[in-house]
Amino acid sequence: MWYKVKDKFEVCDGLREHKLQGFVISTMQRLFRAWNARLHNCYSAYSTDEDRLSHRPEDVELEDWKYLVKYFGSEKFKVVSERNRKNREKQITKHSCGTRSFAEVEESTRNPESGEKDTPDKVWEIQHTRKNTNGEREWLDPQSQQIHGQLQQLVVEQQSEEIEHRMTRDDILSSVLGERSGYVRGKRYGKKPPKKTQIQQADIEASVSSAMESVRI
Repeated sequence: MWYKVKDKFEVCDGLREHKLQGFVISTMQRLFRAWNARLHNCYSAYSTDEDRLSHRPEDVELEDWKYLVKYFGSEKFKVVSERNRKNREKQITKHSCGTRSFAEVEESTRNPESGEKDTPDKVWEIQHTRKNTNGEREWLDPQSQQIHGQLQQLVVEQQSEEIEHRMTRDDILSSVLGERSGYVRGKRYGKKPPKKTQIQQADIEASVSSAMESVRI
């Protein structure tokens, strides 16, 4: 799939190919997880394997669906599913954009004329608020509102003329939300730009290897 993307698109504007490859791989992983979740919802809609097999999703081959029905019912899958459920319960903040990540919401705010994206605090507000019956935006939880206040404060501070080295968008997010395994929290996918000395081909190979393992599962 990466080779097909390479054939169809050209890397331009100084973007290095390995950065594009890393982004493409992480995006494919995310889409694969979303597809897998949809199939599990189809599985869970019925109480017996007989009913599940007779209601096969149209975009899945019969042999593949038989394998998935068996896999979803296995003890191995149930253990992983329960662990993931408990991890989700630990999440403090809620968002209103479904499967859309912070990076996707951020990209949707890009001004078509100037090319500029909204500031992190505004993107966070879009992702963690919902319009009420009066058409006013309200926060989904107190923690999200508190984080927004911290982001907004940093954004305002960066507009000061006294600041010589301004923080990037990811720096602002990292300062408030922290990082996890080299990724900016809140962005889900979209790796924090690494330092030049940290860019190695081995990182990309590891991403490809991880994607391949996910597909095998």
